[in-house]
Amino acid sequence: MTRAGLAASFLVLALASGLPMAARADAAEQRWALDARDHGDQVQLNLRRAWSHGGDHVSWSSTTDVARADIHGLDRARGNGPVSLTLDRDAGIVHLDGRFENGRGSGTFTFEPNREFIAALERAGFRDVTNEDLLRLCVDDLGLDWIRDARALGLRDASLDDLLRIHDRGIDPGFVRGLRNAGYDRLTADDIARLHDHAVTLEYVRGIDAPPGRRPGVEDLVKFKDHGIEPGYVSALAPHYEPEEIVHLHDNGVGADYVRDFRALGYKSITAEELTRLHNNGVSPAFARRARELHGDVSVEDLIKLKTHGLE
Repeated sequence: MTRAGLAASFLVLALASGLPMAARADAAEQRWALDARDHGDQVQLNLRRAWSHGGDHVSWSSTTDVARADIHGLDRARGNGPVSLTLDRDAGIVHLDGRFENGRGSGTFTFEPNREFIAALERAGFRDVTNEDLLRLCVDDLGLDWIRDARALGLRDASLDDLLRIHDRGIDPGFVRGLRNAGYDRLTADDIARLHDHAVTLEYVRGIDAPPGRRPGVEDLVKFKDHGIEPGYVSALAPHYEPEEIVHLHDNGVGADYVRDFRALGYKSITAEELTRLHNNGVSPAFARRARELHGDVSVEDLIKLKTHGLE
């Protein structure tokens, strides 16, 4: 669920009732398990809540790598026996009571929400925050500074779930800030997650120099990256061609120099499809230059005919 890469999972057998978490019956069971063996500065913490509502069984679980130093009391749990541990973060405190044996512990937990944190969330525009929301924020270590920073950057209509989603991917507000400085403001959390998931980095975005009104959108950036198109290629062609045409030219092996050379020969309005046909028929800029020297203005179709018939 966190940057450690272990995802939280919601195992919901019956949420058809549509009731919000706060309206459901209290958890019948809240269990924890912790593995502190051979994880260096990290320990693996699992929390599981299970409850019933109207005969339906609902459970939530989270497995997360947590800094060893964040589990207070763990340094005293060297041997075997009862333990009382806490995970104290901005959103609240998780109290872990149980037993520890041979580097592994288990037991029951309770969660103590931070009322000041709730008030700060409300001031930031997040209403009706449930204990389940706060527990997830606590386990994910999503602090108030991070939330305020992301909120101030203008993520459009971002909910707590949205912020958790981008935080869980290891995205920090600096990524959002960099995108905004590059001209991509008022992005949604879906936009941010999509760019990140497709390895569209800030360096990639900054490397694209497109004229005003020709800057590629989020989906264009994703498509360029997925097709292995370098920023310099996009920069060279963006003034003249639409994003889908750039992808088409790239996928057909038409280089930026090839396009530039044909435009320099006077083919200013040449289309991406025409460039592709010229390229696929082996018509080089040098061939076109020679043909124009011999015959004057030569159309794209005439160039292809001259080449396919072995003429100049």
